[in-house]
Parts: sequence; C-alpha cells; structure tokens
Amino acid sequence: MRKTSSMVEAGILAAIAIVMALIAMYVPVIGAFVNFVWPLPIIICGMRNGLKWSIMSLIVASIIIAIIISPIQAFFLGAIFGLLGLILGECMRRRFPPMKLMLYGSIGAVIALILNIVLSFAVLDIDPIAMMFKSFEESLTTMGDFYRSHGVSEEDTKAAVASYAEMIKMMRVIMPGAFLLSAPMLAFANYYVAKKVMQRLGESFEDMVPFRNWVFPAWILVPFFASLVGVTYFYVNKMTDTWMYSLCVNIQTVCTFSLVLQAVCLIYWYVYTNNKPKWWAGVATTLIFIVPIISQVMVYVGAMDMVMDFRKIRKDYSTLPKPKKK
Repeated sequence: MRKTSSMVEAGILAAIAIVMALIAMYVPVIGAFVNFVWPLPIIICGMRNGLKWSIMSLIVASIIIAIIISPIQAFFLGAIFGLLGLILGECMRRRFPPMKLMLYGSIGAVIALILNIVLSFAVLDIDPIAMMFKSFEESLTTMGDFYRSHGVSEEDTKAAVASYAEMIKMMRVIMPGAFLLSAPMLAFANYYVAKKVMQRLGESFEDMVPFRNWVFPAWILVPFFASLVGVTYFYVNKMTDTWMYSLCVNIQTVCTFSLVLQAVCLIYWYVYTNNKPKWWAGVATTLIFIVPIISQVMVYVGAMDMVMDFRKIRKDYSTLPKPKKK
C-alpha cells in the first residue's frame, strides 16, 4: 500500500514538474521565477518518499520534457536543478540542521553547475558560456542602432556602447565568482519554498537563525584585503589579462558580497531591536543595490561589524538581543 502511494505521489509530482517547465518556457516574467524553483516537486518527493522515488520522478519528468519541449531543456533542468532537488530532498528527509542542509545544498548546486558545463561540452558539443556572451556582444550593435534611431548623438552612442562592452568584459572575468554566489542563493530559495509547502502539509523543521542575526566569519577580511591589493597591483601594472588578476577579482567579488550582506543584516538588526518601521530596512537595502556609493560604504560597514561586533552576538548565540520596549 505504501509503495503504491509513493508511486502515485511521485507521478503527480513529476506531472507538476512538467507543468512548471512549460510555464518557465512559455510564460514571460513568471516563468523566470518558476524556473528558479523548478526543483520543488523533486524536493517534496524526496522528503516524503525517499531518494529512490525522487530519482524516478526526476527521470520521468525529464523524459517527458524532452519529448514535449526539447531534449536540451530537459538536459539543463535535470543536470542543474534536478541534482539540487535530489540533494535537498534527502537532506530534509534526514532532518539535517538548516546550516548543514544549506552547506550540502550549496555544494550540490556548485557541482550541478560545473556538471552542466562539462556535459554541455562532452555530450552536446556546445559552450553555454560562450553562447551567452556571444548574444551579449551581438546586442551591442542593436544597442547602438537603438540610440541612433532615438536621436542620441554619435559621440554619446559610442560612449554608451563602450561602457556596455566594458561591463560585458568584466562579467566574463567574474563568472566563476558569480557561479559560487548563485549556488547558495539557489539552494536557499528552494529550501525556503519547500519548507513552507511542507509545513502546510503538517511537517515541522528546525528554524534557521533569523536573518538579522546572521554573522559571517571574520577571516573573510583576510582574502578581501589581499584580493584588493592584488587587483590594484595588476591593474596599475596593466596585467589585467592574467589568471592571477581574474582570481583576485573573483575572490574580491565573493568577499564583497559577503560584507554587503553582513551590513544588510546589521540594518535589519537595528530596525528590529529599536522597534523602527520595517520598511526602513527595505528602503535602505534597495538603496544599497541601486546607489553605487552606498554599496561601497556598506562594504566597509560590514567589515567593521565583523571586527567590532556591533550586535554583540558573534561569541554567544544563546543571548540574542531583544527589541527595546516603547
């Protein structure tokens, strides 16, 4: 009876994964979000029925997606998101603590991204990264034509195109760091949504440390300042085409993101402990990501918090600060 129930549930969840793939393929805007949480049915299947049934659900969904959409779409979904779904589902089934689950999920996401690129070369004989940047570079011509058709001067058009070309060049350099950063974000988003769904079904899970109390290890400051020195040295000496420069830029990118996130946690902590309106934190966070000078300041605010421990929670998580009474 239990086997029949697991089979039926795995089939239903495979069907949901197929529908989600269709939405991701053909529905603008919403499709992008649905694609991001595509592992959800696989996670739920693994959590409720075990690894064997989640693997079967993934295989069935991938085969049907290959038939009704395209083999390439099925390949990418299965290789990247499918593996992540299998790992998170098994970790949730074993009731791993949230941080341990996030660690395994992030490692799985990194492996899935690397596996996707390797298999793309070996099986499909395509370079997804080269294809992506080729489309970016082709858009430079379209961008220039658009500016000219709207009356922008030739000088300003060339300046805008040159600026965009420089941004594409930098994106190519920081691609490895972007992969590393996308892995935990992908794992967290899917774990969070899966947890909410499973709680609605009567399951209970250990809560994560509140976002306002997140702390990053202070040793991040060592590679951050070392990479800052390295980037400056290679840039001044016109050695930006070396692998050492690329390594320093990627280390700086990952560390900078961690420091900014630490500063955002500090903002939310301040709003919470001082009973300020919650929208203050939302507005402040938005400004960080749209005003360059604020984001640069927040890097050093995050670094100072790592050293000074403004929240006084780094050493003892059992005595977290409470909000002040009005």
